Amino acid sequence: MGSKGRPFYRIVATDSRNRRDGRFIEEIGYYDPLTNPPNVKIEEELFFKWMKNGAIPSENVESLMRRTGVMKRWLLVKEGVAVDQLDAKAEELKAKETQGATPDERRKKAVAKRVSKKAAAAAAAAAKAEAAAAPAEGA
Repeated sequence: MGSKGRPFYRIVATDSRNRRDGRFIEEIGYYDPLTNPPNVKIEEELFFKWMKNGAIPSENVESLMRRTGVMKRWLLVKEGVAVDQLDAKAEELKAKETQGATPDERRKKAVAKRVSKKAAAAAAAAAKAEAAAAPAEGA
């Protein structure tokens, strides 16, 4: 949609075999990149309905959904959270994400990561040594 130099996009549900600008089943929102900030309107109920029916969003639509927070809400719906409880659960998750880790937590995480890397390297070395020893035994 739009015109030359003035893009405007509809977010639609369509059969993948249809042409890009061809027939579509239902319009579920729009994206206007020229406003500041870009204006994205998505009818969540329709988006959830199509996702439940097995729709696969394009990469561009998925990135828009991630930016607006609709994809996170979809993942909550997929996990079984009731639609009326989505706002509370989304706020709870957002609070957890924005809460920074304490220095002790970061240190513990870094140590655990180093230990797991060392364990993986030791396991790989043991497997390599075992593989090298196996042909010698068979000869």
